[in-house]
Amino acid sequence: MNRFKITRILYWGFVVVFFALATAGYLVAGESLDNSVYYAIQMFLMEYSEVENGNILINIGRFLCPIMTATGIFALLRNFFRAVADGIVSRMKDATAVYYDTGEMCELGKGFKHPILMGKKVNKKAKAHVLMFDKDIDNLTFYGEMEKNLEEGSKVYIKLEEMESKLLKKSKVYYFNINEIIARRYWQERNLLEYLADGKMNMKIAIIGFDALGQNILDYGLMNNIYSLKQSIQYHVWGESRLYRNMLGDFDKMNGDTITYHDTDWREDVGELKGFDRIIIAQETSIEMIQALLYLSCDAEIDFYNPSGAELPAVYMGDKLTAFGVLENVLTEETIKTDKLYRSAKEINYNYEVTTDTTGTYTWTRPDVEEVMEEKWEELSGFHKGSNVACADYHNIRLLIMASLGMDKAKLTEEQEEMLAEMEHVRWSRYHYVNHWHYSEKRDNSKRLHHLLVPYDKLPQVEKQKDRDAVKGLLKERG
Repeated sequence: MNRFKITRILYWGFVVVFFALATAGYLVAGESLDNSVYYAIQMFLMEYSEVENGNILINIGRFLCPIMTATGIFALLRNFFRAVADGIVSRMKDATAVYYDTGEMCELGKGFKHPILMGKKVNKKAKAHVLMFDKDIDNLTFYGEMEKNLEEGSKVYIKLEEMESKLLKKSKVYYFNINEIIARRYWQERNLLEYLADGKMNMKIAIIGFDALGQNILDYGLMNNIYSLKQSIQYHVWGESRLYRNMLGDFDKMNGDTITYHDTDWREDVGELKGFDRIIIAQETSIEMIQALLYLSCDAEIDFYNPSGAELPAVYMGDKLTAFGVLENVLTEETIKTDKLYRSAKEINYNYEVTTDTTGTYTWTRPDVEEVMEEKWEELSGFHKGSNVACADYHNIRLLIMASLGMDKAKLTEEQEEMLAEMEHVRWSRYHYVNHWHYSEKRDNSKRLHHLLVPYDKLPQVEKQKDRDAVKGLLKERG
């Protein structure tokens, strides 16, 4: 039950109590039942009928009943002016209607630029709608009911925590997952370029805690931490991983990267943790755990999940302790809508149409390119949308790599172009693997089997060219 329902229940509860007190007071004073009820109602209308045998119950009602009436009037006026204000804001281009059923999501919604906090009421005019109910099924059910009432061109963003968006059919809706956002932001903000720029190709990373967040951190690490074809990043996982490892399988990482799953508790392997470069605590943790790891791993970076944003790093010595996953920084308008990321993903998808089209239908110069780009995007399933988003996401890492190596994106050498194309193929392959695809000589999408999940040097030239074109398409500036 949310706070708004509780407030209404309390309000009407007090109204009933004060009405009963006032009625009882008049009955005690010797009035008949019908007169007592009438006089009590008068109190709520801010009128007072004196009687000869006044008493404390009548006096209590005399003061409190008008207060409840005034409170109700103020609430109605507040709701009226709020409705007027929401109507004005709804017509703003960047207004966002936020739907929720918990106080936490309501507070986060207030951080949007022009939020319209709707609760469970539908706003028909807003151009952007964010559904953040606690349960996935509630989000999808609510969207099904509201969809027909939305204006043409409205964008809808739906939070999914239990259901996997990449298994969903094509849709105009944009889905977001809190754990995915945290994992994506984590590797962007805590990337490994500093290590690999110094020529260090061997790294050991521990992930402690392997629920949904830990799994997403490993998934996005595998997809985004591709800095070199010669690197060797050793991922070690502590936590329940049997289902994950059985579904992922042992796939070709196409460089020296490895994954090791530990069935023991991390406390039993503290000696091994001393040699790690980074320890990621992907679960809500205690000060005791953090302090134990600080003692055991003096040289390791320790990154801990901290949704509440408590200021721990500032009070400890050194600079190895970093918090991540603060909810108010994660669920923002920018991270939910990710307009720039989706824009890049749509361009990647359309560029594929341009480079593979032999009829001249798809070009970057056609006057309706924006509309066609959107149409082609909406035709994609959740999996293929996710593939383009992952490609755009990794591009930020690619640019960091190119800058560190002094590459000029406008004047790539053949060797540089080939290196970037091969790394893009590694990323593409890993996206498929973490989404439970496997290699097969014969492609079968329904069974998630693909014949191109092989090392780059085994690809046909036409497929290598697709990787080159994908990279060049991302590096090309468009107006």
